[in-house]
Amino acid sequence: MSDHARINKINQEFREIVEKMDSPATPVKEILDDANRQFHERGCVINVGKGDDVVRKPFPVFIMPYFMTRRQMDEVERVSNHIMNVLEKVTELYFIDDKFKPIFNLTERETELVQAETGTKRRVWITRNDAFVEGDSIKFIEFNTDSPGGPMYSDVQTEIIEQSPVMDELRKKYYMSSDRFIPQIHYNLLRAYREWGGKKVLPNIAIVSDKGATYPEFLLIVEDFKRQGFNCEFATPQTIDYRNGKAVTPSGMEIDILYRRGWIQNWTAVWDDIKPLRRAYADGAFCCVNSIRSLLAAIKSLLEHLQDPQIMKLYTPEEREVVINCVPWTRLMTQRKTLDMNGKNMVDLFDYVRANRERMVLKPMDLYGGQGVCVGPVNTQAEWEKTIQLAATTNQKYVAQEFVRIPEMELPEVTQGLVWKSKKLNQNYYAFGGKHAGGMCRTSEAAVINISAGGGLCPIVVVEGEK
Repeated sequence: MSDHARINKINQEFREIVEKMDSPATPVKEILDDANRQFHERGCVINVGKGDDVVRKPFPVFIMPYFMTRRQMDEVERVSNHIMNVLEKVTELYFIDDKFKPIFNLTERETELVQAETGTKRRVWITRNDAFVEGDSIKFIEFNTDSPGGPMYSDVQTEIIEQSPVMDELRKKYYMSSDRFIPQIHYNLLRAYREWGGKKVLPNIAIVSDKGATYPEFLLIVEDFKRQGFNCEFATPQTIDYRNGKAVTPSGMEIDILYRRGWIQNWTAVWDDIKPLRRAYADGAFCCVNSIRSLLAAIKSLLEHLQDPQIMKLYTPEEREVVINCVPWTRLMTQRKTLDMNGKNMVDLFDYVRANRERMVLKPMDLYGGQGVCVGPVNTQAEWEKTIQLAATTNQKYVAQEFVRIPEMELPEVTQGLVWKSKKLNQNYYAFGGKHAGGMCRTSEAAVINISAGGGLCPIVVVEGEK
């Protein structure tokens, strides 16, 4: 039986179990409500609003996971590991050859931060690489090396779903496994700290970010690290002080490991307010994971250069094959001639993008959370033209990227009764220390899939075999 047929069979069996359970004795609505209640009671919510108007908003949990076969996950692991090697090789170019620096499109402030030594060779310790996977096709559309979110939310949801009566029933027939991400992150924070030269058995850990959408997740990670015996606190960049060679939190905790969350603008947008943090970072006063150098791999326009023939000389044959097959055509929107998607004809980029709306997506280069994304096949030509105009006339840089068909999956919901609703899926695969670490899915009814924009989560469960 093919992997595709096997997964279809398991999805159908899951559906049959749900529908059989949906009775007055065990209504599925109660199972769904209980999963969501547990998730939200454990603090898995999103901050919405700013300042005094912030409210903690629940987001949906689905009791059905995204199933994969072991062979499918092994293939994702193979591809992901090659991608991580490629990202390290390409970002190294910034430091060894000045002619490559322009491809990274760093601002002046980002450039200053990237110059600081980090104490570890690896630039990307923690990342979530976002992909669309359908059948044997894997397309990585973004590398979230700067601010990979969601690991604790995913761990909590996976635990809740695995304990559901539906999964209990399915486990009678199948061996299944799933991944947990926070333990792996903790392990890699300590690995980086030892490589940096840290000697403490229990180093102090600060999670540093703003109090944005995923602030509640940071607090959950703080509590998890504390339970393991580590001093751990959350702090915003502006509140960190630097004295006597030590970076300290507002409570006075000296920082050994700074687990950097949020995104680069949490630092650059408050530049004058974080002078102590900037001095501490430049002096190497703590082990920073990810260091600011991870930003080099997060730049959306970098995907264009991964397939540059000159750069591809750095790759092994296997890495070259992965980059060609798994990285979609991407271009920074500047006035120029470039090769079209077929790699055969030189075209005017703006004219080409304007004429190929249904084959492309336009994305702001340095925003997150789905802000400003225009998906050609679902937006009008007028909306497409407006976004092109923004790319041509404003300081906001955009990239054009080949549209990759978004996979869909039917998930159970209960309104007046049990219904199966089609949701769009974005598969997200974590890599820690340069190695594949498992994955999860984000779901939405919209073409732009993001939790802070109203999407939900769906864990990945690997079916190892039948009993």
